[in-house]
Amino acid sequence: MFAVRKSRSLLALIMLSMTGSLLTAPTVSAATSYVEGTDSAAAMFDPLKVSNFSLQMSDADFESLRYPNVSWDNEGDWRETRMSFKMSGKSYGPYNVGVHLKGAWGSWRDVSGKAAFKIKMDAFVKDQSLFGQKLLTLNNMVQDSSYIHEVITYRLFRKLGIPSPRTGYANVTLNGIKYGLHLNVETMNKQLLERWGITSNHLYKGAVPHFPDLYPGSEWAFAVESGSQTNYSDLTNFMAIQNLNGVQWWSEMSKVTNMELLTLGWASEIFAGHWDGYPINRNNYFINFDKSGQVSFLPWGVDQTWGGAIDYSGSPALLPNKCWAYEPCSETYRQSMAKVARVAKSLDLNNMASLVSSAIRNSISNDPFGPGIDSAANSQSYTQYQISEQQAILDSITRPWDTTLASMKINGKTYSPDQTIYLASGTKKVQLAVQTSQPGAIARVQPTRTLAPGLNKVWVQVISENGQHINTSGISLYVYTNKVAKAVITYNKNTEVPTFAGISATGLMATELATGKDIRVTIEMALPAKMKLSQAKVLLNKRTVQLVTTLTKNGIQPLQVKPTFTTTGKADTLKVSATYLK
Repeated sequence: MFAVRKSRSLLALIMLSMTGSLLTAPTVSAATSYVEGTDSAAAMFDPLKVSNFSLQMSDADFESLRYPNVSWDNEGDWRETRMSFKMSGKSYGPYNVGVHLKGAWGSWRDVSGKAAFKIKMDAFVKDQSLFGQKLLTLNNMVQDSSYIHEVITYRLFRKLGIPSPRTGYANVTLNGIKYGLHLNVETMNKQLLERWGITSNHLYKGAVPHFPDLYPGSEWAFAVESGSQTNYSDLTNFMAIQNLNGVQWWSEMSKVTNMELLTLGWASEIFAGHWDGYPINRNNYFINFDKSGQVSFLPWGVDQTWGGAIDYSGSPALLPNKCWAYEPCSETYRQSMAKVARVAKSLDLNNMASLVSSAIRNSISNDPFGPGIDSAANSQSYTQYQISEQQAILDSITRPWDTTLASMKINGKTYSPDQTIYLASGTKKVQLAVQTSQPGAIARVQPTRTLAPGLNKVWVQVISENGQHINTSGISLYVYTNKVAKAVITYNKNTEVPTFAGISATGLMATELATGKDIRVTIEMALPAKMKLSQAKVLLNKRTVQLVTTLTKNGIQPLQVKPTFTTTGKADTLKVSATYLK
């Protein structure tokens, strides 16, 4: 059922089928775009482009943004502001928004210096957003003279599966004053978590001035970002687990959180030199409790990274020490270190640093509050040096017990083992081969049943060369299913304006298509009586445009739209049929 070899280029092979075809292209070449996601906001978070925020508020509100009216621990009320946004040569707005300053001990500045800003799109206009984003965060990067630390570090976190923000850049002006280059970082809130498929019932932040840890009785030290301001029972229950040790602690923690993801967070923060996060300083982290009580740890504030090596086995924080004292958890942490080393190498972070540095060079030169282009360039070079150094250190540490997968091949095409591979509808089997990161490791691909529609898991056990470390990884194969969605959309007579029932029918179809792929839409309309064919074509075209616009606003981009006339049916009704994969 599977073959096992032990050699310098180990391949463990399992035949799951020779039928079916892949719908994704292999990702073996270096990325030239760092845009992630298909939502309308994705283009805002492109680190290779610089957008522009122009803010205008009353003189009185502007003056109120000076110390001591506001401070790092007193952001104050939202100031009413007119905001215009420009991206890729296109202008948006102006919008009526709320603005206040942001920052902590080291990074906070008032408007006399390089202030950082939060923008609340719906502070004064209900449900207003910018590309679906209701809260925008513009970091001033005053503690990162390279301007690239957050972009690089968050990308590593995201590729490891750690829920983290996307990033872009923006030049900011307020009342005509240039405040220079800022990082447009995706705000850590319910909206970000939903994009990661995580619900949020309670979101806490651990930060200055208390540097809180998870000791029972420390609930007061955490800031509540969202959720109840009075009921902390979820946090209290989680803290109670920390009274346990060994197998009891491990068992209870495994019930409420993903221990692999938790240890990946610690390992990746230490790799990036994030001395100001939870493992080293009990700062700059969020704890989210979802609606079922599951716990996620989320990193933040990674501007002061890549400054030098940090001890992978030393931490003042409670949870890492609990973990390291129990061998199964300690082993999970070591395997997470190996995964960080592999993923970081695959991302070619130094190349990313070069591309991003080049893309923002002009904006750095024109930043009136910045360190200057020469200083920034030196910091960027030092960052690249530290990336290489940290990579070499972690490779050396993890080599003896590395049980990660370096790559996999599906029907001969190479992929990252962390990817979900999407397969054509009807696929029953594929040819799968895996390659271990450690040359002498042994991989055993577990036998699997015939692939079913939807998500399938293929499990691979890897044993290190010295035989002392074992890790089981799951490879995700998703088999699409052919689906058809149908709707009858009614319009007001001889217009492209849908009736109430038509609006409802369109909304229901949009909901059904929201998670579909490869959407192809056919639209049928009967010829209206006493209307010339040329006029009917215009009307059909307008109704088609109206329908497609509505779908697009709901994040649905059909690959094909085919409007046609039919000899039966009602003239003010569209019969819509959409084929798609799900």
